[in-house]
Amino acid sequence: MAQAPTNRESLHDPFEVAKGYARYRVCDPLGRKIGTVEDIFMNAYGEPEYIKVKMGILGLRSVLLPVQSVAVDRERRILGLQ
Repeated sequence: MAQAPTNRESLHDPFEVAKGYARYRVCDPLGRKIGTVEDIFMNAYGEPEYIKVKMGILGLRSVLLPVQSVAVDRERRILGLQ
């Protein structure tokens, strides 16, 4: 039986990350939307390290979240905080 990919494996390919996760909704552990993915920052090895989330009604605020703190739901296009 194959294991589900870990968060870091799911966000590993820089090109896939740039096009694949743009505009995903970011939700809190209760499923409430807190923002949308604006950008993903890579470390020196080309691995994703932080996700920039645009927040607020007008999207004027943003916050960086470590990749380890989110779970990917590709079907619903959501990154959920754990």
